[in-house]
Formats: sequence, structure tokens, C-alpha cells
Amino acid sequence: MKQLISYYRMPGDREEEISRLIHAEGLDGVENLIYGSQAGSPPFLQITVGTHLRYWPYWMDFYEGNKDRLFEIFTNQDNIRQMYGAEDREGWIQVIRANICAALAEKPRYLVWHVQESTPEEAFSWRFRHTDEEVLAATAELYQSFRDLIPDGVFILFENIFWPGLYRLEPEKVEYFFTRLDDPAHTGLMFDSGHFMITNPDLTSEKEAALYIRESMKQLGEMRSLVKGIHLSCSLSGAYIRQFRRGMPVPLTNQVMMRHICSLDHHDPFQTRAAREIVEAIEPDYVTHELFGNTFAEAVEKARKQVLLVTGARETQVYHSV
Repeated sequence: MKQLISYYRMPGDREEEISRLIHAEGLDGVENLIYGSQAGSPPFLQITVGTHLRYWPYWMDFYEGNKDRLFEIFTNQDNIRQMYGAEDREGWIQVIRANICAALAEKPRYLVWHVQESTPEEAFSWRFRHTDEEVLAATAELYQSFRDLIPDGVFILFENIFWPGLYRLEPEKVEYFFTRLDDPAHTGLMFDSGHFMITNPDLTSEKEAALYIRESMKQLGEMRSLVKGIHLSCSLSGAYIRQFRRGMPVPLTNQVMMRHICSLDHHDPFQTRAAREIVEAIEPDYVTHELFGNTFAEAVEKARKQVLLVTGARETQVYHSV
């Protein structure tokens, strides 16, 4: 099992310096966030183990050509083009393919793709037009337009989000999705612990979260082997979920949306051995410590403590029970 950290390359970053920083804290490499269509120059081949692809929270109306809905949200064609990088579905698929090619230039062992659908309004109303099955069917269909790019030996791992898609990873929906993907040699799941915790606002402790996740993995049965990786973080955001106003803020700015998302998805490090219990329940190939920090060095320090919890090593400040 490799322990990684989520990483976004900044101008001036040098691979040897990032390598020295992460390896000093017990990390094996990075999951590199690749959101554009140009490969890094040079690519970070020595430390990149996985790459996280660009994602669009709201995409099904564009994919299905529902222009009326798109104009309700974006008001004009320029804003739509800015969002998707294209005028239409076929152009957008080319944007996706270019992003995948840029990610593959880093020679990763896996790619990560978000499975989700939520308009800005739905993100606040919590009333969604699309079902999990509709999002899964459309995602599986979209996958067929770029599956030819995935080389042998590389997996594309589909990540659960707290919106329609792989919402609670119910076994029948996971089976439904992977049957339609029809590519077992190249597809699997990236389990995001923080996202999954958001689906149960009654959770009040890390211990309860670990039990919730372990039960879900048990219900997956043999399909648990689809989970190749974990995005490990803690989001005990039930209090916020219960009290936030179910309606579209006016005006809805990027700052307001980001504050809302961060209030849901904390990306906090675990503080207890619940981290180890989650990893043991899944037995992944990769654990990516996906944690917020004002700097990358701060995120690495948080990851160091979580690494100790996962491995069972003792550090007085972090190793305690719930």
C-alpha cells in the first residue's frame, strides 16, 4: 500500500524539493491535480503515483444539449463556453481527452474521475433533478468516448461525491455502474471518506464514521475489491447540513459557493485510530491524504500525523481513542 498526498503543482516547484519534503514525512508520492490540457514541463515522473482529472460539478444538461436550462444558469453562450471550454458535447469530449493526455504524461498508475451532478441551486436546495442511476448511466456512456486513451496497467478510479452519482455506494448501484462501464481491466473506485461521511449527517464522532464506512464496505461484498484507493480525510459536518438554509443565496458568488462547499467538505485530518480502521476495512492499494492547508508544507505536516494513525505508529499528540 502506497501513502500519497494530494498535490497541485505551483510555478517554481521543483520535483526534487517536493520529493524531499514528502519522503521525510513517510509519504511515497503524490496524487497530482491535473486540470488543464498541457502536461507539466517537465512532468514530475519520480513522485507522481496518481493524477486527479479536471471535473465539472454540473455537466449533464450540456452533455444532453439542454440549452434552455444552460441559459437559465449561465445567461449567455460566452459563460457556457468558459465553463466547458467548448461550444457543444463533441467539443467538450475533446477537452476531456486533452486533459487525460496531459495527466497521462505524468506516467501515473491511476486517474481519478468525479461522479456527480449538481447545479448551483441544487447544491443549496438539496433537491436534485437527476437520480443516481441517471448520473451513472450518463457517466458510463461518457466514459466510452475516452476509454481508448487508458493504457494497460493504468486504472481510472471513479470517486464518490455527496451529490447524485456514487452517493452512498449502494451495492446495486455500484453493480449497475460497472456493468455499463464494461471495462474491468481499467476501472475501479476511489473511495473518499470525507464525502461519504457527509451522506450521514447523524455522525458525531470519528468512531461512528469508521463504523458507518466499515458497514458500507461489508455490504459491497466482493465488489469491495473495486476500491483501489482512498482519499482519506474527515468531515463531521452534520451540524452544518442540518441548519444551512435550503435556498439559493442572492447573489451567489464564487466566494459564497466555496464557503458552502468547505462547510460541508472539511478535508480535516483524522485525530484517532478510526483512520486505521477505515483503511483496514478497505485494504486499498493507495491512500491519498487529501487535506487542506494554507501551504503545501502545512498539508504535509497534517498528512504526517494521519500517516502515523494509518500505520499504527504512536505519537502522543495524535494517537488516542474517540
